[in-house]
Amino acid sequence: MNEIEKPIALFRKAQALYRARDFEGAAAEYRRCIGLVPDFATAHMRYAELLMQLGKADAALAEMRAGFRPISGQVAPFRGSGEPIRVLQLGSSSVQGQTGTDQILDPQLFETTTILVQYWDPELALPPHDIAFNLIADPDIDAPALAMATELLESDPAPVLNAPRLIALTSRVAHPLRLQTIPDTIAPNVRLLPRAEIDAANVPFLLRSPGYHNGAYFERITSEADLEAALTALPGYELLQIEYVDTAADDGRIRKYRAMIVDGTPYPAHLAIARHWNIHYFSAEMGPAERAEEIDYLSDLRSHLGGRIADALVAVGRSTELDYVGVDFAVSREGKLVVFEANAAMTVFLPEENAATPERRAAAMQIFSATQQMIARRTASRRSR
Repeated sequence: MNEIEKPIALFRKAQALYRARDFEGAAAEYRRCIGLVPDFATAHMRYAELLMQLGKADAALAEMRAGFRPISGQVAPFRGSGEPIRVLQLGSSSVQGQTGTDQILDPQLFETTTILVQYWDPELALPPHDIAFNLIADPDIDAPALAMATELLESDPAPVLNAPRLIALTSRVAHPLRLQTIPDTIAPNVRLLPRAEIDAANVPFLLRSPGYHNGAYFERITSEADLEAALTALPGYELLQIEYVDTAADDGRIRKYRAMIVDGTPYPAHLAIARHWNIHYFSAEMGPAERAEEIDYLSDLRSHLGGRIADALVAVGRSTELDYVGVDFAVSREGKLVVFEANAAMTVFLPEENAATPERRAAAMQIFSATQQMIARRTASRRSR
């Protein structure tokens, strides 16, 4: 094995050990690999992810910084006329769990500068901006990045959307406890446990690896056999054990709603209907009747859900204190709001413009427009002082 091939071989060995859940062995191979090629950025990042799973946040942050030099922000230039609104986005090197703003920050309205907080030199002044938008949205995997963003914005006079200190309170374990005091609301209990402490005594329940989205590494446990299979398949030293709430309606199907709450006002995003529990829009069973039901929701959220559920939904959004937040939810047979998630990491998908999707596209555009108007209001308020 020559000196060019050896680092790649070590990297691949580390990945194999990681998949086999030999985390200490994987860490040793990543260190050997980095020792040979100190600027092997991917090795630094994979080692950093492993260190995060081992609970070594400070060491993980050091690895993320070691692979990269501090860089200046990337600018998406203003292409409209008149004076732009200058938005500073604070993001993370993590590829998951960030707020999507591509459709919101229209270059005809905004000049957008984006920095990744792990690579920003804290000795530098932040780029010029009228408002800051924190994109880091998953405290379960990005707590160090949220802490860095908080520090960077501490003395910044501009208004901040989705302040990182508030994002930190929306973890999958902590936030349901805040929701359980809201009338007409069910928030399933969540515990973060070492895998060795998880048993099948209180089935059914859900088991999930922290930090993953879109239903990845997420299992329903109904027996000892399910648990054994899940513990083999799910990555991570600790796993989220989530109370299972059956939200199937009388027709046996589950209806999973998504709403975005912008500046305190709820806007419908989509409704996914299926018979399986781990439902997302891309895996939904949407025939003509189901699409008609979704259109009814998209047309008038309050009328479709009823006043009690709509009021509970608003209260869930307010409990986060976030400016832009998504809620995935169902309605129980008893007529209560069942909250699956409430955080800023949710995607609003903009369908292609065609005859089959006008209502969904209009709903997405309404969310983007409401967010643009919120940014304009906050900026105007500051400029008028």
